Amino acid sequence: MMEWKDNSEHLLTENVERLLPFANTPVSSLVDDKGKPLLVFPLSFQECEDCIGKQHLFDIAPKGKSYVVKTGNLAGFIGLNDMYITIRSRFGTENGDDYFLHYMLKKVLSVNLFNLKHTATDEQVFDFLLHLFPYFLNKALVQGLYKEYRRNEYNDCNLRGTIDISRHIRCNMPFNGRVAYRTREFSYDNHVTQLIRHTVEYIRTKRLGEMVLHTNVDTQENVSQIVSATSTYQRQDRLQVIKSNLRPVVHPYYTQYVPLQKLCLKILSHERLRYGQGKDEIYGILFDVSWLWEEYLNTLLTPLGFKHPDNRQNAGGVWLGYSLIENKKRNAFLRYPDFYDKERSIILDAKYKSQIDYVADVNQVITYLYRMKGRIGMFVQPTPDENEPKSYSLRGYGEDGDARLIEYPFQIPASVSSFEDFERKIRLSETALKEQIEILHP
Repeated sequence: MMEWKDNSEHLLTENVERLLPFANTPVSSLVDDKGKPLLVFPLSFQECEDCIGKQHLFDIAPKGKSYVVKTGNLAGFIGLNDMYITIRSRFGTENGDDYFLHYMLKKVLSVNLFNLKHTATDEQVFDFLLHLFPYFLNKALVQGLYKEYRRNEYNDCNLRGTIDISRHIRCNMPFNGRVAYRTREFSYDNHVTQLIRHTVEYIRTKRLGEMVLHTNVDTQENVSQIVSATSTYQRQDRLQVIKSNLRPVVHPYYTQYVPLQKLCLKILSHERLRYGQGKDEIYGILFDVSWLWEEYLNTLLTPLGFKHPDNRQNAGGVWLGYSLIENKKRNAFLRYPDFYDKERSIILDAKYKSQIDYVADVNQVITYLYRMKGRIGMFVQPTPDENEPKSYSLRGYGEDGDARLIEYPFQIPASVSSFEDFERKIRLSETALKEQIEILHP
């Protein structure tokens, strides 16, 4: 049993050989679309364009007569053969509680099931999949109930399609007033909604089923929509439905159905969590904590009017330039600021890492400020310390005065007696951030 923290270095004096097969290795090589039992959130469920898959589980390098292991932005539980590793957020307490990670999971994913003092078992991972279902279902249904064209055959007197001559002769001769014809029409009862319906019915059979499907009002309403749309549901069709969904949804609008489709396949498959054939087995759950931090801030900032472009889904980006080709403007240099509010003239960057890169990070935010005519560039970083914001004025911004760059320390409670105490104190930090934003835009 080993316990590490994210973005940290730890000295290794034993078990190095047993860890080497998994060290210095991109996560993407250990996770694939076939449902390998190492689940990395969100990489295991959706395409990520910001290099999550290039991250390493951990790196190992020699240091004198021993070795040092270095962790990155991934936190969670890993089983490596017969070894168990817990990677906590760097804000975890000395007695093993990781209230910060737990709180972000609760806020972002509505997941509140882990005792974070224990490693992940195969059953825990499966329970986690069940608890993710409402999150992905509700995100998908925001885009509407999935529909697609289906070919239907009719034989009646209400002709509204292409006549099927051979079937018409076979069924309606001598003529009886009916016409055999085919139509191509939109249907909500299709292979995708059937997959979701089968997942709903499967979850109902599990011990956590009813609780998962009644997480909130939105979940209940969306489950009802799926049930109403899939009138042809038959339990015995499940294997065929799974096979028909092995190819991901390709649709320019229904993008949120892709991760939901993947999750449903994982749940219905209910894979046992083993990787390899007795050698170099790996299983568990890992979270990209930098992604969680950004999505957690999204729960605070979106209600205030901030826009949150999504570089993982190529949505809401900002073009920095253009080129002229045959006297026509062609957009160039698409970029994705984390958050922006044009009314407040604020560009906000979510920074989970402990140190700001005063070249790359600052250049990026200043670029967004000039492009979007903003006045405030703001880094928001989690920290256990109670620090004051740092403010810098930017030169050469025009006659109306300089713009400002602010480093805002978001305090993560350190001295807490329980998770409830942590929740109470971090809400004070949330209120302080909102007040700071309002001060910046009186």
